[in-house]
This record gives sequence, C-alpha cells and structure tokens, in this order.
Amino acid sequence: MNEPRPQSGRLSAKNPLRLKRYADRPPLALEPHRVKEHKEHYVETRSFTTCFDEFKEEISDLEMIRDRGHLVYVHGAHGTGKTSLICRCAYYLKELPTQAEVCVVDARSLVGPTGTPQRRMLGLALRICWELLASQHFRDDQNRKQQVQNVISDIERLKADRSLTPDTIRTEISTMLFEIDLASVRDGPLVVVILPRSSNLADVCFYADVVQPCMLFFTEIQDEDLDEGEPPFHGNISVIQLRTRSLEVEDGWAFIQQRLSGKMDGQESWKIQADDIKRIMTAYEGRMTIRMLVDGLVDLFEQIIGTDSSRDVSYSDLESQFIVARGSRERAPHDR
Repeated sequence: MNEPRPQSGRLSAKNPLRLKRYADRPPLALEPHRVKEHKEHYVETRSFTTCFDEFKEEISDLEMIRDRGHLVYVHGAHGTGKTSLICRCAYYLKELPTQAEVCVVDARSLVGPTGTPQRRMLGLALRICWELLASQHFRDDQNRKQQVQNVISDIERLKADRSLTPDTIRTEISTMLFEIDLASVRDGPLVVVILPRSSNLADVCFYADVVQPCMLFFTEIQDEDLDEGEPPFHGNISVIQLRTRSLEVEDGWAFIQQRLSGKMDGQESWKIQADDIKRIMTAYEGRMTIRMLVDGLVDLFEQIIGTDSSRDVSYSDLESQFIVARGSRERAPHDR
C-alpha cells in the first residue's frame, strides 16, 4: 500500500495527475513549462482558448515586436490558468515560422526581499544579459558581446549600492537595456520574451517602465490586485490585456477526460461520471477553477491509493474533496 501524500505535496506513483519528472513537487498538471511535450499538454477550455486566440490576433508576426516593446498582462482569479496561458503564448512565439531568434527568459524563480522590486529588477536585468550572451546574435559578434558584458559589470556595481531608490534603478536599467539596442540586429530580429516574477501591481508597473523594443514582458495580476479596470501603465509600449475566467461546466468534464486519458491503465474502476462533475461545478455557481478541480482530484486519488481500495468514484467521494472541504473554510454555495 502506498504511503499517504506528505505535506510537501509529493504524489504517489499511481496518481494519474503526477508528472514523473517532478514528483517531489505539488501537483504539476498546470505547469506546462515543465513538460517536454508542451503542445500536447493543454486541455482546451473555452476561456483559455479565447484568451490564446486573442493573443495570436495581437501578435501574429515577430517583426511586430521589433520596433516596439510589448507588455502582456494576464489577470484573473487564483487558479484560472494564468501561468499556463503565459507559457502557451511564449511557446507559440518560439514556434512561429520566422527567421527570428526567440530568447525566453524565465525569471519567475528570482526572489528578493519583500518590498524591494528594484532588487528583483536588477536580478532580472542580469538574467536577461546572460541569456543574450548565449544567443547567436551576440555570441558570434565580439563588439555586441562586449557591450552586454559592460552592462553586466554596471549591474553588479548597482547591486552593491544599498542606497538606490526605485526611481534610480528604473532609470539605470532602462538606459542599460536601451544601450544594448536589440532592434539594431541586422540578421533578423532577436525577440526577448520575459517571464518576470510579479508579486503585486507595483512590480508590474515597474517592469512596464523598462520595456524596450524587441522585448515582450508577460506578467500575472490577481483580480483582487486591480483597483481599477486597467493598471496605470505609461510610455510608448503596446499593452495587451488577457483575462482568464473560471471553468464552465462543460469544460470541467472535458478537462477531466483529456487530462486523465490514457493515464489510468489498470485502474478501470477509477471512473468519474460526467453528471457528478457537473453537479459539483454547478454547486460552485460558476466559480470552479482549473486549480481547484486538479487539487480536488489529486487528493481524491491519493485517498483511494492510500486506502488501497478499488472502486468507482462516487459523487460522495467528489463532494468530500470539493464542497465539504471547501465548507470547512467557507460555506458551500448551495448552503447559503
């Protein structure tokens, strides 16, 4: 019998939502940037597909990014698939039929002291420079290579100065990135796609102020962080807004069918009925998210595996992972 899932989030080997390469992490069904077969990872839901189509309409050619910087901000409630959407858009840019070189800088792992976005910006600028040095455009051009190395030295100097203000950092970083002059590359555009860490709206606005031509920043904003309909971004950049939404009832069942397809071999009794999922999602009155659905199913399968049982998944099983569990924190919608 398998041991129960520990608090670290590790999934049992038999859990159909487990990704083998990252078994020591919490459920990763929604982290496609960690999956090799990226294109096959997505489950088409209406909200997700609509947002992705909107992005493709805005950015259909990488030459569009060459002369103007872009900021794409994705907002929505927690667990509605913002990170998955950003990853899909980033991979879409890499797969466009073009001679352009696309450099994706995933800096979401960068951490810094709370309340110091300027420190995180220095780390982000440093990460961008190191990625540029590895790109073909700079690796084969000694003059441009030296240019980036000089910027790296300047950033290291700034990191040692603890008296810097956000305005100073913003000005310095903007100047440094502008001096690299990505848009002057003659062998086709080099597009830098940046996925920065953002913990609040102030961080996002900070990033927006340093966006340069040939740079496209993605960022996430929680709905509760938005006091107004649109964040106060300034400058000459192009701002693209994408909004993720909660799952529709039909999408919840489609998600389960596609995500679990082929992953329950030898566990034929682990059957989930469409009507049961629809009843659960209806009880949430349109507020069920992909994250909630995945987490509930992950724990349900862990419970079945842990008790070494073999039976059909019943509505009461699902209810215990969704409505009842949720009611321990707040009352379920149908009880109000």
